[in-house]
Amino acid sequence: MKRVLWLIALCVVLGALPRFASAQTCTASPSALSFGNVSPIALSTVNATGSVTVQCTWPAITLTPSVQVCLNMNGTTPRAMANGTSQLQYNLYQDAAYSIPWGSTTLGTTPISLILNKPATDTTASATVNFYGQILGNQPTVPTVNNASTPYSQLVSQTSLNYGYYLLLAPGCAALTTSNGSFSFTASATVVNNCLISTTNIAFTSTGVLSSALSATGSVTARCTNGDAYEIALSGGSSGNVGARQMQRSGGGGAVNYQLYTDSGHTHAWGDGTGSTVMSTGTGTGNPVSIPVYGRVPAQTTPMPGSYSDTITATISF
Repeated sequence: MKRVLWLIALCVVLGALPRFASAQTCTASPSALSFGNVSPIALSTVNATGSVTVQCTWPAITLTPSVQVCLNMNGTTPRAMANGTSQLQYNLYQDAAYSIPWGSTTLGTTPISLILNKPATDTTASATVNFYGQILGNQPTVPTVNNASTPYSQLVSQTSLNYGYYLLLAPGCAALTTSNGSFSFTASATVVNNCLISTTNIAFTSTGVLSSALSATGSVTARCTNGDAYEIALSGGSSGNVGARQMQRSGGGGAVNYQLYTDSGHTHAWGDGTGSTVMSTGTGTGNPVSIPVYGRVPAQTTPMPGSYSDTITATISF
């Protein structure tokens, strides 16, 4: 009679094990990955950090108190956020040094892995791991739309959540080939209008008298976001008058009249749009554009000998 009761008890325990196993599950909840404002013409990388929270559950009684969790990231690289047909390329990493790509055992690369252990007084454990995004540098021609800041995004869904519960030895991600689900998140950035500007000087040749006109050329170099409309104004310099410029003698005592133009024919005076002057306008391509500045000193009464100069400020608006 005692032997029969023992066999019945054993069957009850064995029958309960599948119910314990079925309660062992894990979920992964990622955050969004936001790069914020990005200026492609800066040519530099832009970094952002996201996170994935993993939560695993056990039955109250279990023979496998630990779980190996593997977060697999599939798909080709580099990845691309998009606005219409335009793309902004980036990559995903599992370390803050951006040296270990976030990969997948399916691709023969390294997933993000972690181990959780069942708490002594609870049936649920959770852990949060970071992941890191980096927009690739040297993408100057990524455009904006309608001359305004433009959102780019990608729904990252080529993922796989694999896990395995165990007693003593962790199985490792390579052994966990069956997907237990997936998780998705959005990577986003805002491409902003921006311009960079630099100049070269205009140097007129030395002369004894100003009985004939002198000409010389300098330049303004502008690099603006692809699709970004801009205009460049030149200040009035020491005279404060864009229609009547003057170079002043070093040490004082004289001035030389001159003008700056947008064209080699010296017909369109380059100023700030006032006093019959115009501004140079264009639309950025993301690449630098060199814009000539044509200087001309008209024939005039020659002032006393010396070095004459003026300082002009070029201002780009976009």
